Amino acid sequence: MSDWRSYDTVAEAYERIAAPRFQIVARHLLTLAGPKPGARLLDLGTGTGAVPAAAGEMRARPGTVVGCDLSPDMLARARSVVPLLRAVRADVLGLPFQDGSFDLVTANCVLSHVRDQQAVLREIGRVLARPGSFASSSWEMVSDPYTVAWRELLEAAVGAGAVERAGEAVAPLEGHFASAQNVRDALLEAGFTSVRVEPVSLAFTHPVEEYIADRALGSSGRLGRHLLGSDAWSRFLAATESEFRRRFGETVAYERKLVLAVGTLD
Repeated sequence: MSDWRSYDTVAEAYERIAAPRFQIVARHLLTLAGPKPGARLLDLGTGTGAVPAAAGEMRARPGTVVGCDLSPDMLARARSVVPLLRAVRADVLGLPFQDGSFDLVTANCVLSHVRDQQAVLREIGRVLARPGSFASSSWEMVSDPYTVAWRELLEAAVGAGAVERAGEAVAPLEGHFASAQNVRDALLEAGFTSVRVEPVSLAFTHPVEEYIADRALGSSGRLGRHLLGSDAWSRFLAATESEFRRRFGETVAYERKLVLAVGTLD
C-alpha cells in the first residue's frame, strides 16, 4: 500500500492543478534572490520543477540547475517540464554534493516539511560556496471562509483533528515558518548574514471544482482519501463541491501571504 504522505500519490494531479501556483511563487523567490548569470543553483524539494522552470525564464539565467526531491514521480514530472534539469533523488538532510558546490540554494515552500530546521540549514550551508545565498519561501497561516469550510466538511467525514494530524505528519514546521520573524531568526542562528525578509500577498481566483481538487492534493486531502478509500473519497469530493457552490457560488477568490527570505554566507 502506498504511503499517503508521499507526493508520489498525487504527482500527476499536482503538476496539472497545483504547480502553476508554485511557479508564481518561484518567480517571486528568484526575483528576490537575484542569481547571477551562470550561477550554480540547487533547488531543494523541487517537486514538479517550479523553480528550475522559473530560472529558465530569467534574462540572466543560472548555469547549472539541480533539482532535489525525495519523490521519484515528482522528479519525473520536473524532468518533463525542464528537460535539461539535473534531477537528484535525495534527502535534504544528507545531500550528495561536495562542500561549496552551489552559489544559490532555494527551498520553495519546503522548510516546513523538515522537522529539524537547524540540521537542514547546516546542510544547506555546507553545500553553499562562499559567498553564497539561500532563498526560501513559506506560506503564512490562513483562516479564510473556504479553509474553514474545507476543514469542517473533511473532519465531519473522517473525524475531528484530522487536519492537524495531517499537517503534523507532512509539514510539522508550517506554523513556525509562517512567521517572518521566525524565518529571520532561523537564518541568523544558522550563520547567514544580510538576511532579507519580504512579505508578498498573492491573489487567486478558482472555479469551485478546481479549488476542491487543489485541497484534495494537500496533506489533509491525502489523509482523507487514505482513511475513506477511493470510492467514498470521490463521493466526499462531489458532495463538498456541491456544498461549496451552495455557500459561495461557482468561484472562490482569496489571498495567500508569503514570507520570502534571502540570507548570505560570506
